[in-house]
Amino acid sequence: MFVLKNAWFTIKRHAARSLVMVLTCLVVTALATTAATVLQADTKARTTDYESQQVDAVISPRKGTKASPLGWNEYSKYAQRLQMDGMQYKAYFHETANIDPEGLPQSGSYSLVGVSDKAAEPTLPHGPFVLDQGKGLDYASQNVSGTQTVLISKQMARANKLKVGDTLTIKDPRQEDQQVKLTVSGIYHYRKAAGQAADRAIYTAYPTFAMLGLDTASKPGDPGHELLVAFVLDSPSTYHKFIKELRKDGLKASQYDIDSPSLKDYQRRMEPVHQAADQARTTIILVCLLGGLILLGCLFLMLRGRANEIGMAVTIGVHKARLGWQFALETLLSTLPGLALGLALGAAISRPLGRSLFRLGSLASMPHAGLIWKMILIGLAVCLVLALAAATRVAAFRTAQLYTNDLEDEA
Repeated sequence: MFVLKNAWFTIKRHAARSLVMVLTCLVVTALATTAATVLQADTKARTTDYESQQVDAVISPRKGTKASPLGWNEYSKYAQRLQMDGMQYKAYFHETANIDPEGLPQSGSYSLVGVSDKAAEPTLPHGPFVLDQGKGLDYASQNVSGTQTVLISKQMARANKLKVGDTLTIKDPRQEDQQVKLTVSGIYHYRKAAGQAADRAIYTAYPTFAMLGLDTASKPGDPGHELLVAFVLDSPSTYHKFIKELRKDGLKASQYDIDSPSLKDYQRRMEPVHQAADQARTTIILVCLLGGLILLGCLFLMLRGRANEIGMAVTIGVHKARLGWQFALETLLSTLPGLALGLALGAAISRPLGRSLFRLGSLASMPHAGLIWKMILIGLAVCLVLALAAATRVAAFRTAQLYTNDLEDEA
């Protein structure tokens, strides 16, 4: 009780200095907790969230080489190899070929794109589109309904005076004397500005494309004929295994690239998080350095000129250990409240500051329990080091000073 009473009396006597220590601990802890929460989000984005991503793997000829685009035979061979290796995957694809619809005011070559399913739409040759009128493609029943439907661009509809429900007539590539009618089920526009070739793209479900024989009338790599097949894998680790297996199976890295549009898109979306993490690391370093200097300065002021106090206490029989505990308690009472309040404040402001200051958006979160405990342990360690430094001042006092003029000089 004697120690606590004396420590509290000293704190009240130097209220301004004690308040500075409390506020410094509060601000440093709050900002460090907020910045550490940003690092927590970045770590999660690089590990847990990254590994939970579904990855689409796309094979394409390397630019600058004479490698031919892969055809269905090659894709089938690689798919069988993956099945033999026990790798689970899904796939989506789209294939493009040139067609010449008859009777349109805007003559010329158009392209028909056969799309496997909804998952393939974001990777279409001219980018994703938005439906303006009518209905989207019916991937489930297109091949059994008897009605072959297509989507055309708003520019194509305007130039050829077409509307939903009208038909396009094209020649059957396998039988030149036969015609096939395609019903316009919807009209679209692109999300981004596109060129004339994009406006002349006609989209349909793949069964219609195959029914017309366009998949065999020419081959990928021929003028206007393109094929994209994406293998959808369950994780990035499976994706890297996929690459190794295909390389071992003869797909040369010098001729073919294997990329993942979805993984690149994820990394692009996470780039602001990585940049915010760099800012957070800088914030932690600067805040801790500045806060540490302030606390050391306050500690120096607290211990300076107290040799006379220590000497008088030793003279009346106060043990150094008891006196050292008093000095340590003064430090702890000036730092622990700031630590506790700073942790509470940091936990409360981490999400709003993550959104506004670090621009994390929906990725901003509260600190996890593990992070809170880590901050508590680090904060306690710093407080204990300062307390030990204060207690060491008493331990360093030489009893011989009682019989010299050193006390008066230090005082």
